[in-house]
Amino acid sequence: MQNKNCFTGRLDVKAFTLIELLVVVLIIGILAAIALPQYQKAVEKSKAAQALTLLKSVYQSAKAYQLANGSWPTSFDELAVDIPWTGNTNWATLTAATQGKSNADWSIQLATGGDYGVGVTVGRISGPYAGAAFAITDTPRTNNSTGTEAPVEEMICIEGHTGNAVNYNFAKNNGDYCTKLFKGTLVPAGHISYYYKLP
Repeated sequence: MQNKNCFTGRLDVKAFTLIELLVVVLIIGILAAIALPQYQKAVEKSKAAQALTLLKSVYQSAKAYQLANGSWPTSFDELAVDIPWTGNTNWATLTAATQGKSNADWSIQLATGGDYGVGVTVGRISGPYAGAAFAITDTPRTNNSTGTEAPVEEMICIEGHTGNAVNYNFAKNNGDYCTKLFKGTLVPAGHISYYYKLP
């Protein structure tokens, strides 16, 4: 009796050539080289979005406090906003600032005068963009050598460098964070740090 399930024909197997495999590997490599930097930018923008939301909330609460009391707040406890970060790392050592609150990536500080004027700063304290920051100031940040000022009551991006009261040195090229990721325009202000006006 003949088994109907038996395969009795010849099996022809076609395989990829070495050239075809090399082309596929090359294409995958090119796609990865293009996609990885874009992915890293998207991750950084996502982390920054959370910090920027907190920065805006703290600044608005500080402005409300100033309108109600006639002076800028000196403590987060005076604000009507909850800061979920429990660390105490400072992005910058300011001459007049509250103790910062931080998470693993960011530190937020109230500036009450001195080099950073009056305002709120949120700075990157870890990762490849440590030393970068965002700030909204209520008084001008003036460069003593040029007399130019960073915008007031507008969010600015900062690429900070140690030696300018910044505890974290921005180790990448100027513009790698504020211009390439956030489309900022350089403002000729700051001694060592670089300020960028955001669109």
